Amino acid sequence: MSLDFLVWLFVFLLQAGMLGRTMYALISLSDLENDFINPYDLTQRLNRFVAFEYGGQVLITAALLLTGKWFLGLLQAAMLAFLLHSWHTRQHVVDATDVFRQLPMQKKRRLIMFGSFLGYFVIITYRLIESIIHGLLTDEGRANAKKLFQDAAATLHGY
Repeated sequence: MSLDFLVWLFVFLLQAGMLGRTMYALISLSDLENDFINPYDLTQRLNRFVAFEYGGQVLITAALLLTGKWFLGLLQAAMLAFLLHSWHTRQHVVDATDVFRQLPMQKKRRLIMFGSFLGYFVIITYRLIESIIHGLLTDEGRANAKKLFQDAAATLHGY
């Protein structure tokens, strides 16, 4: 496996986690808006993932920039700047006593993040598939793929 593939796989997994976390936050905010949960449960649900959100974004940005993937690395750096700005302005956590006043702003913020993360996820998925295909186009890659398919066919036993 090439380093390029491993970097894209690492970034793919982290970006999938970030996308899932943002979807979870949007669903939780909608649940509060429709009175399915109370504000204290919402703040517990959302605030426990703040460290993951920031840590994941730092790891994604660092992995892309350190391996020379400048375009997507700079896009991720812009998202990191957005997150750092929200940290600086204290918008990164949801306060249970003020959540109904914060709800429209929090939903708008999460929708912006969701759209960005979804766009990044599509680009990363494309680049991951591209690195897999490029890996299979080498002689060594073809030999590994042939062996893998032969082993898989041998395990089918009569099918």
